[in-house]
Amino acid sequence: MRRRWIALSMSLAALLGCSAQRQEAEFQSKYMAPRFPSYFKDINSVEDLMPYVRTLVRAKVGFQGKGLGEAGPGDTVALIVPSTAEDMVIEAIHRAYDERKVKAEIVWYHDLVGVTREQALALDKARRPYTAEKGFMEAANWINGVFADRNVPKQWLKERRPDLYSELFPPSSELSKELEEVANKMERREFARKLREYIERHPNVRGIFWGQGGSTGLRRSLYPHDKKLLGLFTYTNRYEVMSKISSFPGDVWALVEERTIEPLGWIDRFEATDPEGTQLVTDLTEDQADRWNRGSYQRGHLYMFPNQATGRFPYSFVEYPAQESKWVSRSPMALPSGVIAGTHSGSGLIPRIEVHFKNGYITDVKGGGVYGEAWREFLKYPKLNELTFPFHQERGFWYLYECAWGSRPKDFRNPFYLERGSIGPERMRAGVIHWGFGLRLWHDPDKPVESPSWIKFSKDNNTPDDHGWHIKTYFSTYKVRVRGTDKWLTLMDGGHMTALDSPEVRALASRYGDADAVLAEEWIPHIPGINVPGKYEDYARDPWKTVSAVFERIKNGTYEYFYPPVAKKTG
Repeated sequence: MRRRWIALSMSLAALLGCSAQRQEAEFQSKYMAPRFPSYFKDINSVEDLMPYVRTLVRAKVGFQGKGLGEAGPGDTVALIVPSTAEDMVIEAIHRAYDERKVKAEIVWYHDLVGVTREQALALDKARRPYTAEKGFMEAANWINGVFADRNVPKQWLKERRPDLYSELFPPSSELSKELEEVANKMERREFARKLREYIERHPNVRGIFWGQGGSTGLRRSLYPHDKKLLGLFTYTNRYEVMSKISSFPGDVWALVEERTIEPLGWIDRFEATDPEGTQLVTDLTEDQADRWNRGSYQRGHLYMFPNQATGRFPYSFVEYPAQESKWVSRSPMALPSGVIAGTHSGSGLIPRIEVHFKNGYITDVKGGGVYGEAWREFLKYPKLNELTFPFHQERGFWYLYECAWGSRPKDFRNPFYLERGSIGPERMRAGVIHWGFGLRLWHDPDKPVESPSWIKFSKDNNTPDDHGWHIKTYFSTYKVRVRGTDKWLTLMDGGHMTALDSPEVRALASRYGDADAVLAEEWIPHIPGINVPGKYEDYARDPWKTVSAVFERIKNGTYEYFYPPVAKKTG
């Protein structure tokens, strides 16, 4: 009898093991399995970084602009460096430029505005004393950053929801008088003014590399020196430098983007779904599709929804980052219906949230923890549902503005930013969708400078001058229908950009090595119930619990999904 029970137990164990293996295989067959780069190393000196930065300063193509390799022998360029950057990384880049006979002026943020580095770092710590666990703090950053007088919405929220106010603005976040003065000096418009003065004082500088994203706003703020912005400067930490981001071929990248946006002028409907719950549909007129097509391009941040692609002077695909001479009007806007759902804000992790749309306008926000609570309050903020904003026919603020796609497969979730309260840079990875909510208009029809009409309207009404609420989705499927036909094109399939599989892209990639390796995504998030076994409902209640556990295993080298695979460690 005992032998029978032992045999039965062994059979059950084998069956359970097979079941678990089958379950994992099913997840992997439907969505891409998790990944995290296995090639990061311990860095102890500038010399350790030199092999990486030598590649970096030769790359001519970059996210939302030129790469650092745009500068050639004899050129002088300025690197506008955040005070939080790692000294060793900046020194290595400077040395690599010297090797190429390029003079690099290192301009630290704090030096430009006349404060000490200690003051700048103290301000950064006061503003972000948290990790990406507190994704809801994007709401606080929006309130502080987009109103002409931020104290008005803060007082409004404090009176309505003192409990919520204390979550977003704890006493520890109140700035001292000294840090308030530092913050005023580093305010974005004041900082841009100082940078324009720097450019005027240094006519020998061919151009600058500045900013982590939002290059349209950066260029606009530099006018009439906007052409001096050669590209962004995102290489502030060892992870970014050691990654394969800078080695991804520029011509391959451009072809992937071209294949993706090519159909947009010829469609009459798009549909987006995601296993976290997104289901969104939008019908388009021929005029809407045409305006979208004209304004859809931004390198590494494709505007895959008409509203963000309009109300601006669009970028030229052929002569990027030059802008076209004809303004693209915003209205009539695209008006989707359905739901966008996820567990990531623009800043970090949040409990699962749903944003519901009807005829283009947000009708409800469900879940989301503190982030959702704050959002529901501001759906009722005075004037936002009654006013008609400049260059819009439609009334109200709470529209879907952004469906931006990353398009470079080598980007990843960077521990440097995760520990500093941000997951923003991972939106650059091909297949990540960055959804943005609320209105923003970039230019008036006369010239590509910050819209005077928009600024005046925002100040006069103390309404937001920008969107700022976000949800990221990672396994989306996005289809478009060719106008007048029943033919559908799948541009993204389960979080994978299908342009990466096109024969032309693969042929071009093969010039740089094995096409599979060149085009492979380096990082894929780890989400139980979607691409690894587990219950999504448990994950969705506290996604940070999963993310922090994953990064603990990454740190100690025991993560089971390193890419390329490595021999397992025991701890």
